[in-house]
Amino acid sequence: MGHPHKSPEIPPPALQPRRGGRQEDFLQPTCPNHENGTLIPIDLAIEKGLTLRLPVTTEAVDLEHASGRVLAQTLTAPSPQPRFDYSAMDGYAVDVEDLDGSLPARLRLIGHIAASRTTEEIALKTHTTVRILTGAPIPPGANAVIAQEEVRREGDIVALSRLPRRGENIRICGEDVQTGDTLIERGSLMDARAMGVAASAGIARVELFRKLRIAIFSTGSELRQPGEDIAPGEIYNSNRYILRGLLDRPWIELIDLGACHDEPKALRARMRDAAAQADVVITTGGVSVGDEDHMADVVRRCNGTIAVTRVAIKPGKPLTLGQVGQAAYIGLPGNPGAVFTTFRVIVENLLRTWAGMKQQMEPVRPVIADFTWTCRTGRTTYLPAILKGYNANGASLVDLLPRANSGKLFLLSKAEGLVVLGSDCEGVKPGDLVGWFAL
Repeated sequence: MGHPHKSPEIPPPALQPRRGGRQEDFLQPTCPNHENGTLIPIDLAIEKGLTLRLPVTTEAVDLEHASGRVLAQTLTAPSPQPRFDYSAMDGYAVDVEDLDGSLPARLRLIGHIAASRTTEEIALKTHTTVRILTGAPIPPGANAVIAQEEVRREGDIVALSRLPRRGENIRICGEDVQTGDTLIERGSLMDARAMGVAASAGIARVELFRKLRIAIFSTGSELRQPGEDIAPGEIYNSNRYILRGLLDRPWIELIDLGACHDEPKALRARMRDAAAQADVVITTGGVSVGDEDHMADVVRRCNGTIAVTRVAIKPGKPLTLGQVGQAAYIGLPGNPGAVFTTFRVIVENLLRTWAGMKQQMEPVRPVIADFTWTCRTGRTTYLPAILKGYNANGASLVDLLPRANSGKLFLLSKAEGLVVLGSDCEGVKPGDLVGWFAL
């Protein structure tokens, strides 16, 4: 049964091609494991997939249009942050060395400084203070700011209720960033925080990786689009909308080519059209071994090559990776649950790398099973599940959804994550360690 003391087999992040590996070693008219029926481990499928293309080229873009895009340069600080000493709150700037220790300390008010362009300089003199607002530069002679709530105004006399310490409520020039410090690394997503950091440094234009162009189409004569009339034996095309949702990213330019009947000539024409205008072509359906599964032959007849097929993952074993022209090809299974699972586990790693992003491990972590499960070995299995709180030792507990099967789309839509069972796992019992892949 289970392996309570064995760490779960966790799919690795996108890997660099192994040293010495050449693209031509992976790309062949037929995939070597296809004939002998062996399955390719997930990590090797990712490694081979990464060789299918290089990251996209770069372009200079105004910062205001960079949100959600992938940075193609490392940004460094052109100046310190903050650029000058400033007040962290509304209050009064004082020189602590000027205070004799008696309370209340009385100082004469000689000016007012707000957060704006400095046109004239107000310097403290003996037994004086300056009214200062948040963000305003600290005047010469001052070395602390006392909050306005801790003073009493008596005309132009300010009485301090306590003695501040040196540096109190002052943000020091360069305390966040020094000139030349790395602000944002190449390969980072320009999220809201990165946008703010770049703007605060005065950076108006950045070098980004251009958007990754991805063409998608579904295969299947039985497919109909939502809103169309449907006949017996036909189904609505959910895969198209799953992919649209998964690929709706600011760093992707999506080319939606709809659906295509299971007719080889039509599929070849659609494939050539997709490969001519995209960096990556993703299809759903037609990659298994049925009579109407034509996609492997379509790739070859379009002068393409196959690098990966038959992956040791459940669901999603028929996943196929290859090339057609200059485009990478990703053939996903027709099962909607398998489309979602293989995309999140394998395909997303490939797309992020080709888009220029820093490689990141998926958030898989160990949790404790609160369920019983029996499975066949040979493939890493992903099952829809929910978190159920913690055990007595504070470890996270996870339970499968009823009739767990990642091929069931509706069930998958209710999951908080996927339980990951290693390819050598024969079963699980309560208390065993399993993997958790958050969705």
